[in-house]
Amino acid sequence: MQRRPRRGARELARAVEGGRGIGEALRHLDSFGSEPDAPVLAEALARFLVARCESHHSGWRVVRQIVVESAADPPWEKCARRAIPLVAEDLLRFSAAEGRTPLHRAQHVAARRRAEELAPHVDHAVVLGDLGLEAEWIDEDRWREAIGDAVVARSREQVARAVERSLGETVQRSSTATEPDGPLAQQVNGTQSTAS
Repeated sequence: MQRRPRRGARELARAVEGGRGIGEALRHLDSFGSEPDAPVLAEALARFLVARCESHHSGWRVVRQIVVESAADPPWEKCARRAIPLVAEDLLRFSAAEGRTPLHRAQHVAARRRAEELAPHVDHAVVLGDLGLEAEWIDEDRWREAIGDAVVARSREQVARAVERSLGETVQRSSTATEPDGPLAQQVNGTQSTAS
């Protein structure tokens, strides 16, 4: 039986743009990430993965909802576009390492980059207050990292814990959140969490 010729990076990029051959494209990039056309494929994959966050990454959706509820009005589409080259660079870097890049890992890095691009447009004091946390001052890099770390969460309570871990000693529980029987304390401590 004759094997079908291997599809090149540009052909795979066109398939990815149509929502097809994602697994094959990731495998190709892992194996041939140093080839001249690899950045074309990486960018096509990045564009697909960034858009796919809305339907296939629960952590991104939770973070997005928290940002919406904070009354922030970030330029959503502009932030998404800015995430694409960063995700493409990540995919090329993964391809230079040994092993395979599974779809779930690629999807997660896309969600993280999308969240990080929101950071400059979101008032961290408001979001932290909504989560029952407070901080006197956080620099932009720390806040970007914290909001990126939060996409591991599946619930609001888990976002609070992820942000608290990321910021470490910089952040503390607000006075209302430390009341042992208060509803906000229960939310932040996860005792009312419905996360799976």
